[in-house]
Amino acid sequence: MVSLIDQSGRENERVLTRSPSGLFQLRAPYPGKYSIRADRIGYASTSSESFGLAATDTMTIELVAGIEPVSLRGIEAEAERRCRVRPQEGLAVARAWEEARKALEAAAWTQERGLYRYEMLRIQRRLDERGRRVEQEDRSYTEVSAPAPFTSRPADSLLASGFVRLSPSGSEFWAPDADVLLSDFFLDTHCFRIGESEGGPGEPVGLEFEPAPGRQVPEIAGRMSLHPATAQLQRLDFRYVNLNVHPRLLRASPGGRVNFRTLPNGTWIVPSWHLRMFRPGETVDARTGRPAASLQAIIMEHGEVLRVHDEDDIVFEGDRGRRIQGTVFDTLQVGLPGARVFVNGEGTEVVTDAVGRFELDHLGPYTYSVYYTHPYLERLWYQPAPVEVEVGPESSDPVRVDFRTPPIGDVLDEICRGVRRPKTTGDGLLTVFVSDAQGDPVDGATVLAIAASRGAQANRAGAPRIQGQTNASGLFRMCWLPMRTRLEVVALTSDEELDRHAFEDASTLAHLFPARVREITIAADAPHRSLLLRVER
Repeated sequence: MVSLIDQSGRENERVLTRSPSGLFQLRAPYPGKYSIRADRIGYASTSSESFGLAATDTMTIELVAGIEPVSLRGIEAEAERRCRVRPQEGLAVARAWEEARKALEAAAWTQERGLYRYEMLRIQRRLDERGRRVEQEDRSYTEVSAPAPFTSRPADSLLASGFVRLSPSGSEFWAPDADVLLSDFFLDTHCFRIGESEGGPGEPVGLEFEPAPGRQVPEIAGRMSLHPATAQLQRLDFRYVNLNVHPRLLRASPGGRVNFRTLPNGTWIVPSWHLRMFRPGETVDARTGRPAASLQAIIMEHGEVLRVHDEDDIVFEGDRGRRIQGTVFDTLQVGLPGARVFVNGEGTEVVTDAVGRFELDHLGPYTYSVYYTHPYLERLWYQPAPVEVEVGPESSDPVRVDFRTPPIGDVLDEICRGVRRPKTTGDGLLTVFVSDAQGDPVDGATVLAIAASRGAQANRAGAPRIQGQTNASGLFRMCWLPMRTRLEVVALTSDEELDRHAFEDASTLAHLFPARVREITIAADAPHRSLLLRVER
């Protein structure tokens, strides 16, 4: 990073050198005396002699950067706990901050230029109150030409009201980006120190920060991790502090992480980030009988850059992270193509390939309920039970899980469990789905059916008749229907009155409900049928 410095020490312009030539071009805003400073992560900065520029001057300068490595090895945690609001003060802290600053300024410069087009994945996970099980995971994929894949709230806004805004209608949490971390606001309102090592030799050096004493708005405290040999900034881990909430909500450990990465041409991006937040609920205190706050769920917001494009090519491609892979087998133990494998939520499913294989990627270190289905099972409105899969935090290899579809007889037995099987019976099954005009399922709709056996007078009085109600999913099933049977079917909303005597005496439903009756036949070669009915509420 080459910067143009005026006589007052102010930086007027900065630019990354072109790789591998080292060329750069800077424009002076006005005539005067300047110098040039070159910053390289992991090396001491180099400055030129002062030089003058007139209004029409163009000057060529060759700046020779000294090869003086900056190593963070051997830096130890500070014994004193004194607050340093400007990390330029103090030798060890200043050395770590200088290298972090170089990476942050490169990231901010990359963001200012808007050099890339990003393919991005955004995930929202709802975890149980213990933070171990994924209850729902929603995904969205976007491709944008934006200055950066991740930007924070402006620094002056964070200065005034903090990093969290809590309200009865909902809460908002923010993470810092490079501009915020470099801002005067952040440097003037946070204390810095060298933190304890997270492990043995080779582990990252930690530059820790926390709000300065007296700052009471919702804030962040955390750690910037730098590689001890290369001095490159790797990530920022932080937690939210000064939250005036019930201790039960703090069990969610609200906080987050921002990862940093350099690209081959020297630019820097945020390839991934995540926030961990709480969703409050309400319970009754067992001791006082009064309403009290409860932790309803833990919400994880995660962003991942899948690919970065410049004008000509892909300059970065992320890895697929933690994965679950396996095969869906049919009843003959042959891989089943076209099966859907998914977890609860939107945008999380994959379809098996020609030999029944699948892979779910970009997963978190949690326990997932993994489901599968197939069109032939969906026609029966049958969902096999999920398999619980635990994805470990240090898992680099995919977790393996296979599914085996049950025989159709077992499916029917499970679907019709608890339904009395009449003496004159067959294996016919009719699933009725009742929806309203908008296509939403109708709960509690009454479904009526009159059946007539083949060869008998159609729908004569005394023919088999069925009555039932839909469940919350709008479904009602008729089990053990005889083959070659014609059915008249109609659905009534919960506010429609049914004349039971008229239904029992009717020879046909068409007389009772003109223009509303649907007919369907249970044939021997198609014993499992579905019917969609729409009603007006």
